[in-house]
Amino acid sequence: MINRLKYILSMAVFFAVGGIGNLYAQEQVVDVTQWGAKPDDGKDDTKALRKAVEYACDHPGTTLYLPPGKYLLKDKEALKLEQEVMQGKMGANPEKVVYTPYYPYVKGLDFDGAKHVTVKADRAILMCEGWMEPVSLNRCKHVAIEGLSIDYVRKPFVSGEVVEIKPSCFEVQFSAGKRVTDEMPLTRMTFWEKDKNRLYPEPIYFPERELLGNNRVRFHHSIPDYLLGSDVTVLNSLHFRPAILIYTSEDTRLSDVTIHAQPGMGVVGFDSKDILLERLSVVPSKGYYLSTNTDATHFACCTGTLHFVGCNFQGQGDDATNVHGYYQTILEHHANKARIQVNATTYTHAQVADVPRVGDTLELVEKKTLKPVTSYIVREAKHRNPETSVEVTLSENLPENSSAYYLMNISKLPELIFENSVINSHLARGILVKTKKARIVNNVFRACTGTAIHIGAEANWHEGTHSRDVFVQNNVMIGCGKGAGNQAGAAGIAVIIEAQDTKDSYLHEHVCLENNMIMGEGNPCGIYVGNSKNIILKDNKILNCKKDYIFHSVDQISDEQK
Repeated sequence: MINRLKYILSMAVFFAVGGIGNLYAQEQVVDVTQWGAKPDDGKDDTKALRKAVEYACDHPGTTLYLPPGKYLLKDKEALKLEQEVMQGKMGANPEKVVYTPYYPYVKGLDFDGAKHVTVKADRAILMCEGWMEPVSLNRCKHVAIEGLSIDYVRKPFVSGEVVEIKPSCFEVQFSAGKRVTDEMPLTRMTFWEKDKNRLYPEPIYFPERELLGNNRVRFHHSIPDYLLGSDVTVLNSLHFRPAILIYTSEDTRLSDVTIHAQPGMGVVGFDSKDILLERLSVVPSKGYYLSTNTDATHFACCTGTLHFVGCNFQGQGDDATNVHGYYQTILEHHANKARIQVNATTYTHAQVADVPRVGDTLELVEKKTLKPVTSYIVREAKHRNPETSVEVTLSENLPENSSAYYLMNISKLPELIFENSVINSHLARGILVKTKKARIVNNVFRACTGTAIHIGAEANWHEGTHSRDVFVQNNVMIGCGKGAGNQAGAAGIAVIIEAQDTKDSYLHEHVCLENNMIMGEGNPCGIYVGNSKNIILKDNKILNCKKDYIFHSVDQISDEQK
């Protein structure tokens, strides 16, 4: 609603100052079948769809209409990449090759520079063949995608069933759709407990295989006997490009979009402003138990409002969302000039540099504590692709011992609203909050293997910052935090700082945890609060946890439990 009001007001101003008065007259609906795309005919629709997208980018005000059915999105370079990964040419962990800065990749539908464009899909499904970024939104303004589904002809994983368990090994019968070979990379294995209808909390990384013939494979690892009959999913890669990229764009809306599979994340937003996700679904397709290989959504260095409403997430290989900025390493400096770089394990999640804007505020952050020390205004920023570092000129001189500090751009942090959504069983945390304003209300979290809501900066991932003005209210969290992604033993909520030294630091501020229902399964605590001040705890109900709360370095806490 906020974005729509902004849009209406901006259009009113546009007309008042003598803009194109016949804008609405220019709006037109273009049916992709006019360009030769035909759903459900089994033929390649890529060329036709790309022509339709190119037309829309050249004609602001266009609505692209996709009639119901499946459209094949196929690219020879994307197919080549998939084949090379499956043949082991990218190594046992393809992420180290294909998920690196400025690595070349295929954009399925490229909306570069589109303005006032709507994609209106009437139960239309993009069936991708070959590893690609199916939808790319770069330098876009006022673009909406409605009703589109994204899936893959061949899933970026193999799936089967546990058919035998022995003390030191177990056997899996994989489906006939994809043959497991000695060369095929198998990066992470997860189990879906069918009786409990949830993900087993502990994955196996890089499982050791022994091919037995007829697509039956023995894995030399120990698992509990009750996993007999469970569904098994083994990824062919961890990170890769997202299904939808939102990059350097403004006012983007995804409505009733569904993502069933992607050899990476579902939606990545980077360096973009005002994103609305209405009824986004990242869920497995029928007959499968995994959706995206990694995060369902991930947003870094964005501004404005990031709004989730009525969304549904299940079976993704990592968090439902992670919202943050980056702690940049100071590689070298002289006086007020510096060369900085994101030194996170996987660089930025868009695999492009985090470039500050002139006028942005950069905080100088102590590495060992993540405490901000002072701040600077960016006077100049220089970057050239494909360099991974950025040269900045700041308003003041940096300290001589700059290696003890990070620089964090606090001007690129959005306000997060996450409401009326469901996060069902998946790997790791539900929501990660590393931004200054957030409102998480009226959501249901069930069987996340990690803590349901994690509010906290993470030095090891170079992701921050500490949070302020966070409201977590009226949420239900059931059976979370029993495995991968657990934070400090918390089932429901962890307010935490991950750094070398967390003694006597009160970085999170004005956090309200109110009227949340948390039902654990013997977890150490329901809620963990650390490194915080001005905390309100009110009317939270916590069951089946050893302690309701664990506290660490907390100041000015208001406990109003009934």
